[in-house]
Amino acid sequence: MPEVYPEEGQKRRANIRANVSLQARISTITPQTDPSTGEVYYRSSDETCENISRGGAFVMTIEPILEGQQLLIEIDLPDGHEVSTLGRVCWSRAKLPSETDPRHPGFGVEFLSGSRKNYDFFERYVEQAIAQTADSAPATPSNR
Repeated sequence: MPEVYPEEGQKRRANIRANVSLQARISTITPQTDPSTGEVYYRSSDETCENISRGGAFVMTIEPILEGQQLLIEIDLPDGHEVSTLGRVCWSRAKLPSETDPRHPGFGVEFLSGSRKNYDFFERYVEQAIAQTADSAPATPSNR
């Protein structure tokens, strides 16, 4: 069941996020430079998107992409639809989890543009994930 994070990072985030696990393909659209060889390349990899909202997601990867890089992200939804959108890396964390900091390496991506029809499937999925979480949450003074 997805978890919702409405208060985490609220100053930076305009949208409620749901914790899910979706397969995604990431491709950089700006060239990268290999630090050891100096050769230019474009990165393409299969990753996992977590902590999503209508406006962005956390992409878990052991090889984060540098902040500011633009990329194409293709996310597989559970119903079989695929969402393709352009994105921009907002922040990046390369550090592996530890006892003092259990966060996974990866990066935050802001969705910039994509096909409206295609993106409608994604918005419906996010809304359902958030609604499922709200329906299953125990009643407390803050969520009644």
